Amino acid sequence: MLVALLAFAVPISVPPAKSGQCGWVHGRYAVYNGSGVRRIWVIGTHRIIALADSDEDVPSAIVLYQQAGTTDPLFGDFYVCAREPSRAGHMQHVRLERTRHLSFQGRPFPAK
Repeated sequence: MLVALLAFAVPISVPPAKSGQCGWVHGRYAVYNGSGVRRIWVIGTHRIIALADSDEDVPSAIVLYQQAGTTDPLFGDFYVCAREPSRAGHMQHVRLERTRHLSFQGRPFPAK
């Protein structure tokens, strides 16, 4: 019974499925090598979504994180809009609109 209650207590976020759709996802933002270097792993899923390499219009907290030059991930909620339909087995490209509840190394980010 307790396991069933816990399963409903932690909602799994799902990236928007159709191009143009937007929604909040809870995930881990990090910068990697290769194409689609700025990626968000959607926690609770096997999905990875990526910002377009040419997309410079990102929230100020992400700019601060990128300027820090760290390889440690940034956790939080990310409001993303799909640039393309979601396809199984493929990384979906999104536009990052807003962030909230960010934490870096276990502390709120940006530091207040």
